[in-house]
Amino acid sequence: MTRQHGISANTYKRFIIDSGVVYTGYTTFASPGTLLGATRGGSTFTLEQEIREMEVDGAHGPVLGSRRITMVKASLAVNFIEHTLDNLKRIIVGSASAVEQTNWNAITRGLTLLDADYLSDIVLIGEVSGDDDAMGIKLDNVISDGNIELALTDKEEGVIAATFTAHFTPTNLGAGTDTEPWSLIWPDPALPA
Repeated sequence: MTRQHGISANTYKRFIIDSGVVYTGYTTFASPGTLLGATRGGSTFTLEQEIREMEVDGAHGPVLGSRRITMVKASLAVNFIEHTLDNLKRIIVGSASAVEQTNWNAITRGLTLLDADYLSDIVLIGEVSGDDDAMGIKLDNVISDGNIELALTDKEEGVIAATFTAHFTPTNLGAGTDTEPWSLIWPDPALPA
């Protein structure tokens, strides 16, 4: 029997490779926004979803058209090894800084989150193998809402893991306008199948 495989002439031009780069204020790949810093350990996009089956008496199993999306949560986990005052304030959502002494800032936080604490977007730009194509994963209306941990270890560099979660806007909720607050930006399928 002939060995079966899914490899085509373009297979190796369609891999997502390497660690990617994280920006905020994205417009286009040519103008990606503000670089958030170097990472170690890469970044991970997660799309949690609940798809509910609407069961009906007499159906022997799932029926075409009987399912609906009831919950979506898009997040991006980023491991920052480069630390700046602005990034620390982005990671510690709702925080502010003030000069405590010459050349030093104190970062503090209250318990109230404001709309201004949300970033308009965060985008992870990665590379598609083959033709120097880029791809992106964009989350809208994000805050860093995971736990924050920084370990300082002998002979190692401190990495802060931040999880940014996308949020719906009130205008994106409603009959027929439920647009999820994330997008996958993929190259035009110019390559032949």
